[in-house]
Amino acid sequence: MCGICGVWYFDADRPVDESLLARMMDQMIHRGPDEAGAHLDGSVGLGFRRLSIIDLAGSQQPMCNEDGRVWIVFNGEIYNFQELRQRLLDRHTFSTVGDTETILHAYEEYGLACVDHMRGMFGFAIWDARENRLTMAVDRFGKKPLYYLLDDEKLLFASELKSILQHPGVSRELDAEALDEYLTNGAITAPRSIFAGIRKLPPGHIMTVSADGQARLTEYWHPHMATPEKWDTRPLDDMAAELRELLLEAVRLRMISDVPLGAFLSGGVDSSAVVALMSHVSTQPVRTFSIGFDETFFDETSYAQAVAEYCRTDHLREVVRPDVVAILPKLIHQYDEPFADSSMIPTYYVSQAARQHVTVSLSGDGGDEVFAGYRQYIYGARQYFLKGLLPTVLRPSAARLARFIPRFAKVGPYLATVDREARVWGMRTSDFFSAAQRRQLYTGEALARLDGYQGEQVRIAAFERALHLDWLSQLQYSDLTVYMPGDILVKVDRASMLASLEVRCPLLDHEVFEFMARVPTRYKIGLRDTKTLLKKAVGDLLPPAIYTRNKMGFHIPLAEWLRGPLQPMLRDVLLSTSARGRGLFETTVVQRLLDEHVSQQQNHKERLWALLCFELWAREYVDTPAAR
Repeated sequence: MCGICGVWYFDADRPVDESLLARMMDQMIHRGPDEAGAHLDGSVGLGFRRLSIIDLAGSQQPMCNEDGRVWIVFNGEIYNFQELRQRLLDRHTFSTVGDTETILHAYEEYGLACVDHMRGMFGFAIWDARENRLTMAVDRFGKKPLYYLLDDEKLLFASELKSILQHPGVSRELDAEALDEYLTNGAITAPRSIFAGIRKLPPGHIMTVSADGQARLTEYWHPHMATPEKWDTRPLDDMAAELRELLLEAVRLRMISDVPLGAFLSGGVDSSAVVALMSHVSTQPVRTFSIGFDETFFDETSYAQAVAEYCRTDHLREVVRPDVVAILPKLIHQYDEPFADSSMIPTYYVSQAARQHVTVSLSGDGGDEVFAGYRQYIYGARQYFLKGLLPTVLRPSAARLARFIPRFAKVGPYLATVDREARVWGMRTSDFFSAAQRRQLYTGEALARLDGYQGEQVRIAAFERALHLDWLSQLQYSDLTVYMPGDILVKVDRASMLASLEVRCPLLDHEVFEFMARVPTRYKIGLRDTKTLLKKAVGDLLPPAIYTRNKMGFHIPLAEWLRGPLQPMLRDVLLSTSARGRGLFETTVVQRLLDEHVSQQQNHKERLWALLCFELWAREYVDTPAAR
């Protein structure tokens, strides 16, 4: 895992400043603490920071082809590089045994279609002096980030936004729509970034830029879900057997490493399945890592311990007592953009714990999206079961009847939305700001900048692209294209890279996904349970209690922290002169949210956390050094 960056001035007589490239690289030392490299060729400069994983003695970057006219900087891992290398050996000369050179020669062999031959996670840039063009690409799900700025004069790109900001000509004007999306969802989805002039390359896309500054953006892969008539209707046992083989292969490929390797183990189904599969193929005990908290409600390390004992792993459990006041500014700096998923804190701590012993860790990320594990999917299953019991003509009346059902009656919420489709009730419930709450929060000037835009439109657009699918596939598609790449994968990449740890996600192998995309809904989820096929595929490898436990997620006692140790910071930051001076939020509304939460009249934990993270971010990335 590494950090890459580059500069290309379209004026061939304007050389790249070596000190600029060095500053861009220095911003990402955490991504690559082992080595640094640069290539300067007039108006083109490529920079690289390396975390050595494969071919430790070789594979230095930037790397060139045989004639020195094609150069690459690459962040990530190509898991099938050995197979791909064999296909290329007859026509290309290799001087290393790593995956970087395989990408380079695959580009020479297949052109832009080289990405179709890769199985892995990546963000790379290739400078082709023969064609006088630069090509950038991001992996299918967007596990590896790539920011860029393109204007009439130049192209800047980097694994992290903070590197691009080293260029003195970069504007820090906020993107109003990106801010609204952040306040809606807690994160900002590609292609937007928080700055109006900087963009993120979307998952599954490749972009070519020519010497006249013209760019061509092409989607080479998309997470298509099969319609019911194209589902695989084989027996459940047959499909479980095939899934098991696919998962074993995905795990085997991700265990290729020249440095120590382990796995995160939370005790949930996904991470437990990954650890069980690793133990199944490994000849040595797998090293596993989990963190716990003093607060019992948020601690699930007992489940992790049970899996570790069952799979006979070399397990490390660490109890964390986070100094959130101290760690939060560090994380805010690392995430580049406003980011309000509070589980970034435990993700960083478990990455830090693992990094003391290994350089690579496998994780269960992506399992909820691919195998249908979220709670709202259970809600959907029950919703559609109820729909089947009620004739269409009676559903509006049933929805009205729900208003008179006592709150403690579980059937009430289902009846209330029984006349609605997945697009309406399936929208991920936001704990951040609703459209009405944002209208109250914004100042008149900030609201005018939005010109009617609403952050919900990102999720709505995803549902509109999936209307031809069944209800579960619509929900999965929305999470796969919005929530996962915008939140989950960002959280894991930034937190793990801050600890200089590479994290690999076998459950997000694209061949595993393409298999699951054809699995019927009844094989994925029931009225009480999720991930039916996954549990069937790996059921004999894990203790039964793991499959029957309640889902917890990676949570922290955020509400209590905001009333306790974080309250002084919260008041000082949100009601500060600098916060009021931005002219974005109504101070009276912020004050009310704070007072209601502290007095326990309301639980505004996610909303206050989002505002706190934004203001800390703005101080770091928007204000002048003097103001900071």
